[in-house]
Amino acid sequence: MTQFEVPVVSIVMPCRNERRYIQMAVESLLRQDFTTGALELLVVDGLSQDGTRDILSAIAHADSRVRIIDNPKRTTPCALNAGILAARGEYVAILGAHSEYATGYLRACVEVLERDLVVACAGGPINSRGKSDFGRAVAAAMSHPVGIGNARHRQPQYEGYAEGACYPVFRRAVFQEIGMYDEALIRNQDDELNYRLNKAGWKVFLTSRAQCTYFVRDTAKALFRQYFEYGYWRVAVLKKHGRPASLRQLVPATFLGGLISSFAFAWLGPDSLRVAALAPAMSYMLLLLGAGALQGLKQGGKVGLLFPLAASIMHFAYAAGFGWGAIKNALKPTSPVSPSNSDELRNLR
Repeated sequence: MTQFEVPVVSIVMPCRNERRYIQMAVESLLRQDFTTGALELLVVDGLSQDGTRDILSAIAHADSRVRIIDNPKRTTPCALNAGILAARGEYVAILGAHSEYATGYLRACVEVLERDLVVACAGGPINSRGKSDFGRAVAAAMSHPVGIGNARHRQPQYEGYAEGACYPVFRRAVFQEIGMYDEALIRNQDDELNYRLNKAGWKVFLTSRAQCTYFVRDTAKALFRQYFEYGYWRVAVLKKHGRPASLRQLVPATFLGGLISSFAFAWLGPDSLRVAALAPAMSYMLLLLGAGALQGLKQGGKVGLLFPLAASIMHFAYAAGFGWGAIKNALKPTSPVSPSNSDELRNLR
């Protein structure tokens, strides 16, 4: 892309210390068969210290479509907003550095946006992949109803409207209408934006023609931290709007509360009711073991054995984070950025 070409799509990619994945992610986007116009890739780096910046600098030197933007605040919503403000394209794609994108990803999303004018953003379902045995079990859990319920963005062949897209391509004008990402939300800022989209009458569309592969956390510790943070910051979104974007988001915390109550009743209640009190926990264990056995038949014994562990970590970490967030109640989200209260947003080209 020469300096005189106006990009049709501006890709905003936040990253920090992504040395293992950044080159793969960026190169998959530079290979897009996007024939309807030029694209630019804005990588917003949170002052990486693991060699990520060196990789990005080499890529940017070789390809003028790539620009590097500093994110001194080091948080995802700050990175996203910095990228949006610097973007020049008619469409703005919010894409992650932990993924690899099929060559037709952008083209498929833009075709949806040009066809359906009520769609604010389009994306594709996520294909989860792990590199270790535990990672493959996590990937299986993230793609299974036992692990993630009815989340449509985790269903590889889903085509239709959804509550959100993990890697969306937006109409640029949407940000001018509803505002940008809430920088007070370190996690779940995308769900909160999706809530405002829905409230404003916009829709989100997922097309199976836009395929991408997401590389999951490969250790139990990293997975627990990821889902604990999801649960913790869910409280902030609830506090801000007074309701969840989806009832599915409340299931893990509700289940954990019920599980704790059943154990307490089994311990303190009459002997005749102890078995009945433990029925929810026993049913949950059998469900995980049964799902794990089926996954083992499909993907091998190690994945089958580790599937219950991976799914339970996701559930309990999210629930624990949600509970801790509710107890602390320390976060006070600021008002979302909007055209009426942001000079920067008013100046969006």
